[in-house]
Amino acid sequence: MATGYNFFILIALFILLIFAYFFMTCVLTIRLINHIRNKQQEKFISKWQDHIFGYLYSNLNPQELISRIPKNKYKYLFSYLRTFLFNLKGDDLDRLKQLITETSLREYFINKLNKHSRKKQVEAIYFLRFINTEEVVDLLVKTLKAPNELIFRTTVESLAYLSAYKNINLILDLSKKRKYLTKESILSMIIKFDQSICPILTKRLETEKSTDIILVIITLLWHFKYADALKNILNILFYSGNKDLIIESIRYLGEVENLDSVNALRFFLSHSKPEIRVAAIQAVGKIGDTSLEENIIIKILDPELEVKIEAAKTMYKFSNKSEYKLLEYANNPSGQIESIIAKRIIMEKRILEND
Repeated sequence: MATGYNFFILIALFILLIFAYFFMTCVLTIRLINHIRNKQQEKFISKWQDHIFGYLYSNLNPQELISRIPKNKYKYLFSYLRTFLFNLKGDDLDRLKQLITETSLREYFINKLNKHSRKKQVEAIYFLRFINTEEVVDLLVKTLKAPNELIFRTTVESLAYLSAYKNINLILDLSKKRKYLTKESILSMIIKFDQSICPILTKRLETEKSTDIILVIITLLWHFKYADALKNILNILFYSGNKDLIIESIRYLGEVENLDSVNALRFFLSHSKPEIRVAAIQAVGKIGDTSLEENIIIKILDPELEVKIEAAKTMYKFSNKSEYKLLEYANNPSGQIESIIAKRIIMEKRILEND
């Protein structure tokens, strides 16, 4: 029986060795492939770098340069171009874009959109963002319906680069249907648009039912400091019972200074939930409205520790009056929690200021 047991142990070890060998072979193969690619990329750069830079600072027709580069070297060209498209600005960037917009590469990328290779599709979608035409925008909008996440994200980013803000509602509608997209990932895509999307997003707040999408919209509106959405945000603030929506709306108020914002914040400083009181204190600190100074000072006596700490932080930077009051608490020898908090905040702030 022991012999049989040992036999199974040997079989198990043999299988583990095979898996280990297979894994190491895969790793070494991948490294070898990457090494070969890097060498090929270096070889391409050494041969074509001077030609590309020469093109940038000459009157050479962009098609003349592209015609000289073999198609089987395009992948190295595109990798090289992406680096400079990120780093160049002004006339140099415009000149580089002409290699895509005014050459055969334009049709090359359009044709790649229909390929089965996801890698080639993503590459095409990325470079098409530099061709600002209705045709390209329409092609990219169709690509939004692709099931692949990377294709979807890259398409949204390309549409943002092209300022195709009129498609923002479609993008949000499709985002809601994709279960793998969180509100954070949706936000990371949409935030690449500019503030032209704000009127559309504000209008959408009137009908949107998804809490995640509403949170994304409010975040975008305060990111762009879009004051015209104040009425819509106040409606959400006072009629929504969702804690996250209330907190995000309060953050918006902190970015948009307005009398209605101040009155709303005064109300939410006394909210029953400490997280909301904290958010209101932070917003008041950003606005810096002195009419709420006494409301902030008294919050250091709040029963919740997190509220006390946030009130102390805001008092330190609010005004000379509130800072002096914080010093009074710090110098109080009673050892009360407010005194301890005040001392810690003052010490931390001064250390940061002296760094």
